[in-house]
Amino acid sequence: MDRRVKLPSVTQVAQSASYPSSLVLLKKRMLASELGALAVAALGCAPGRPSPRPSPPADAGAPLAAPLGARAEVVARSDALAVSASRLDGKPAQELVLRAAELRERLFRLEHREADALEAVELFGQAVRADAAHRCEPAVRQALLEAELKHDPSLAYRRIDSELSQSSDARCRALCNEALVSLAAFRSDAAPAAPRDSASVSAGAAAPSAGPVVMPQRAATSAEPASVTEIERYGAKDAARVVVHVTHPALFEVHALAAEGANGPRLVVDLANVTAHQPNALPVGGLVERVRVGAQANGTRVVLDLSRPAYRRVFYLPEPFRLVIDVSKEPPLGFAEGAVGERVVHRVVLDPGHGGNDPGATGPSGLREKDVTLDIAHRAAPLLARELGISTLLTRDTDAYVALDERAARANAFAADLLISIHCNASEDGGGKGVMSFVLDGSRDALSARIAARENSASAAAASELANALSAVLDRSVVNRSERLAELLQRATLASLGGRYPDVPDLGVRRAGFYVLAGATMPAVLLETSFISNAPGEERLGTPDYRQKLADGIVNAVRAYRDGR
Repeated sequence: MDRRVKLPSVTQVAQSASYPSSLVLLKKRMLASELGALAVAALGCAPGRPSPRPSPPADAGAPLAAPLGARAEVVARSDALAVSASRLDGKPAQELVLRAAELRERLFRLEHREADALEAVELFGQAVRADAAHRCEPAVRQALLEAELKHDPSLAYRRIDSELSQSSDARCRALCNEALVSLAAFRSDAAPAAPRDSASVSAGAAAPSAGPVVMPQRAATSAEPASVTEIERYGAKDAARVVVHVTHPALFEVHALAAEGANGPRLVVDLANVTAHQPNALPVGGLVERVRVGAQANGTRVVLDLSRPAYRRVFYLPEPFRLVIDVSKEPPLGFAEGAVGERVVHRVVLDPGHGGNDPGATGPSGLREKDVTLDIAHRAAPLLARELGISTLLTRDTDAYVALDERAARANAFAADLLISIHCNASEDGGGKGVMSFVLDGSRDALSARIAARENSASAAAASELANALSAVLDRSVVNRSERLAELLQRATLASLGGRYPDVPDLGVRRAGFYVLAGATMPAVLLETSFISNAPGEERLGTPDYRQKLADGIVNAVRAYRDGR
């Protein structure tokens, strides 16, 4: 059966290079270094300046781990430190500027406002210029933060490698080497290790093997060899998703091959101890011209013939086992340039849960989740267009079945800036009350795993495995923005319902392994609107007024997110 699905043609698709988790640990160690606890006594008089020297702010020596306090106060403290530093020279000036930069970076980690990160980058640069003899640490920290903002770890690698080549200081070389080890997968002549695998298939020499990928908790144990049963292709001009269905969990390796002679760039995935009975070539069209499948001595090779260099990400879904290969033309879109605090939101994908032969949860009187979610999406979409000028795509516009794998693929191909999956909650005991939102990330929450299992039509163990396996390689900036969107969805939805339905509890933002969110290259949230499994909840979800208020909450959350709240 030909499972090709042509997706909407778009000009840009978000896709990112995963920011190595080891760099997060590196930055934490740097923040805990001597620069994190400045002693005022160390700020001696600057050479060439008359005494008495300007006094630094009273809290200049406060440890970095101290509570930040209100945002306005933190910004004022950072500005005061920078002003004081401008009146000094050398190491004393550098230490004050570093303190100012650290405060703004901590604000960025807490509130995820890009303006704070940009200010920190600039302050780290000032620290570099303030004392050339001790430039190494601020230069490394500036490179790491700037690369994180641009979703380009290779930028940090190049800059830190350059810093290393210019330094003879042992401490600087040790710091640079530690950072370069974490960034090794992103040097110009290497491909990232799968599935931490979103680097570009670039021109030049063929990329080396990414190495085998071992699935946590689910290494292949069956005595029978695994086999490929189906290959689904979701193709578009600037993005594509290929899903390889395998009977048992299998190890896989990822290789990136650059264009050579008559051959264009290719993405190669080798599955160990796997057989295949697929045709040799499966047409796709667009970014992926075709998928070729062939036997090898120790397994099966899947080759994606690309029409141009592309970014990629390869991961697996546990139950049933599928290998998901995402490719796209562009790296992710960032914040709106020149609009401090605002975020780019031109396109939104609304995903009405379930549909067709999958009714989802059903209420005591027969109300079906698939009908409620579609109606809410139909109410929200025109409001997004009319009130916010946002283009909207529904993953399903009718009572039709759409596979979970295809939903994120449609969002990626649409170059969506946000993905909101709409669902109704249910509980085993028929009770439950409240609004709950989810992002894709690791979790040990049993309730979250059970809800994800129901939406995935898989086990709770599979949901936990997916979340934990992906949590180490997810783009943390996308996760942070997803969490912010989820917080705004919670707040806006409860505010919209509160006037007439003040008894709806806020069940908060949680993390779990939802298949529908896996591989989405933009901030993505699953919204459990209310419980359909009990009579009062079903009655409310069955009324146009309640559904409209839920739709209004979605629209208000998107507005708040776009405005940088």
